[in-house]
Formats: sequence, structure tokens, C-alpha cells
Amino acid sequence: MKTISQQEGRKCRGHRKRIALIVGASVFCSSLDAAEWIVDGIVNQSLSYNDNVKMLSENPEGSLVYYLTPTLNFARKTEVWDVQGRASYGVQHYTDIEELDQNPQDYGLSTEYRTERSLTGVSASYSVVPSQNFAEQDTGNFATNARRNNLTVTPTYSYRFTELDSLISSATYSKSTYSSPGSGDNDNVINSFSDNEVKSINVGWQRQWSELFSQSISAFYSNYNSTGQINSESNSYGVNLTSSYQLSEEWQFNGTIGGRITDTNIDTVIIPGLLTAASQDTSAGFLTDIGVHYKGESLSSNFGLSRSLVPSGQGQLTEQTLVSLDFLYQITERLSSGLTTSYRETDSVSGINGGFGQSRTNIWVSPNINWELTQDWLLSASYAYRNQDRKNPDSTADSNIFMLTINYNWPGLSISR
Repeated sequence: MKTISQQEGRKCRGHRKRIALIVGASVFCSSLDAAEWIVDGIVNQSLSYNDNVKMLSENPEGSLVYYLTPTLNFARKTEVWDVQGRASYGVQHYTDIEELDQNPQDYGLSTEYRTERSLTGVSASYSVVPSQNFAEQDTGNFATNARRNNLTVTPTYSYRFTELDSLISSATYSKSTYSSPGSGDNDNVINSFSDNEVKSINVGWQRQWSELFSQSISAFYSNYNSTGQINSESNSYGVNLTSSYQLSEEWQFNGTIGGRITDTNIDTVIIPGLLTAASQDTSAGFLTDIGVHYKGESLSSNFGLSRSLVPSGQGQLTEQTLVSLDFLYQITERLSSGLTTSYRETDSVSGINGGFGQSRTNIWVSPNINWELTQDWLLSASYAYRNQDRKNPDSTADSNIFMLTINYNWPGLSISR
């Protein structure tokens, strides 16, 4: 098992103290109106076997993997002010590849204040997570034992100036830093990551045409900046049109479509302190996020199609296209089965330096069966097949994962005064 250094422990305690202070200030400053206090939690633990943990095309390494993640949630709600938070600290242990052992952490806090016409909110999160846990979305490198520390803050504001029309706005600041990787190079893909920052702002107008149908149009600007072996900056501008329609009690549609222009400047360090290659590129593309949801008496399903700009620890902003389709069928009152599938295509948004494994496709298919032992205990068994096809350098890898999961939902406490 991996241990946490004294310095890491002090940092972790520092973050916990800051979150506790914020929570305490929010609670203290809130009004003395009737309030509801809620505390609950969930304990998620699983045992799985993965026959290719590092997603290598040759000489795959398999291992039993044990996860234990307890999460505590709390909330305070009044007529005008809500505060919610969460905290989790887990264990991730590989019996045969112990250098990948880590302790994932996640902390979050959000607050929302309402008046007759306005809604003001802010959310913040801090996490320390193994980079390989989200390699499909981020770097494509499953072999590293690097950690990603991520801090995200998102303020939001909306103002309803008529019964049907509202001004909507949001901003986001996100910073990701990576520890130095110390394991294999994932088929010679560059094994050093670039820290990055993302700043964005979104302003728009929303109209509620009816109880079932709403639309909005918004303009956005975002800045992506990374530092490392690849130093890059991308500025993106665009417009989105969003529609939401409740077709019936069973069917719901949400859709966003828009366009963007991105200016990118990249400096690639070839010989540190001596030689750097500079490049510039302007690209245009479309953005979309479409969801179709069905919920019947026994069957529910979700279809998603999206194309979005996604920060990458490989030193560039990427454009990702994702298609997903999920099913869940309720066999009996306590027994259900499901299927989750996804296809993801990732490319550098600029087309410059498209190597280092940035251009790739990922496939995920996972059937599962779930048994509700009691109201609070859920037992799940699943199988997952994943595949990654990477370009420059070309390589293909896949893995099979067999997993048994048991979840305990602690109903917690609810106190009203």
C-alpha cells in the first residue's frame, strides 16, 4: 500500500480546514429562517480483475484491483439559501502492480442564494486522483502512476426580467497539476504531463416558452494555457443554441449546437534551454451536446452525442466527439440489468504536434446486473471491455475487466427547525 508523505498530509489537512471554514462561514452568515440540516453518505467498494491494467499492446499486465471509497455528504437548506458539500478519501490497491496504489480524494462545496427574480451560486471542488483513472478523457496514458490535483471554481448568476425571459451567466476557473510519473511509458508515448489552467465565461439569454419547452442562446470565451515540455495557449470564441423539451412523461430531449473559432500558439521544448519550436494555428469547428432520455415502467435508456473542447495533460487543448448509449431494465422489484456503451474520438484542436498519443479512439462496452439486497445495500456484477486505438505512434490495446461491487447508502440524518 502507498503511504502519504508528511508534506502531502499537511496539504490535505490544509484543504480540509479551508473547506471547513467556508462551510462554517456560510452557515453562520445564513438567515435564521426555518432550516433543514441533512447529513448522509455512501460507501462504495469493489473487487475486480483487469487483464491489461496499463493498456499495453504487448506484454499486458493483469491484477486484482480493490477500491474502497467512503463519501460523506451534508446540506443546509432554507427558503432562500442552500449550502451543500461532500468529502471522500479512498483506497485503490493493485495486488500485482503495487506502484499504482493510491488514495483518491475529492472535496466539494456549493452554495445557492435565491431572490424573487435572481439566482446566485458558486461551486468549488478539489480532487487528488490517479491520472490513469480518467486517461480515456485526458491523456490516453493508462500506464502512469502520476496523480492529478485539480481545483475548479464556478460562479453562476441568472436574473429573470420577465415571466418568460432570463439573463444567464457563468464563469469557470480550473487548474490541474500533475505529479512526476514513475512507471512505464505506455508503448513509448511521452510520459511527462503538462500542468494547465482553463478560464472561461458564458453569457446568454433564456426563454421559457412553456412548462415543457425552453431555449437559450449564449456566447462564450475560454482560455487554455499549459506549461511543461509543451507550452501552449488556446483562445476559443463561440456561440451556442440550446433547447430543452419534455416530449411526454416518458421522453425528454436536451440539445445544444454551436460553433467555435480557436487560436492556438505552441512552443515545444526540443532541447531544454537551447532549442524550442514555435507554431501557430487557427481552427474552426462545431460544438454539440445532444441527449435523448426515455423512462418507462421497466425500461429506461439514455442516448448522448457531444463534441466539446477538453483540456489535456498532454499539453494541448483537444476536441472530443463522444457517442454513448445506456440501457437499464427492471426485471423484478429488486433485480435489474443494464448495458453502458461509449465511443470517444480525440484529436488536438489545432492539428499541431498531433503526436504523443493525442489522436486516438476509445471504446467501452459494459453489461451489468444489480441486486438490491435491502433498501440501503446494492450488489452489482459487471463485465467491461475497453479498447484504445492510438495514432502517432500507432498502437492498439484492449482489456477485459470483471468486477463485483457492493454499495451502502447511509440514509443519514435530517433535522428541521
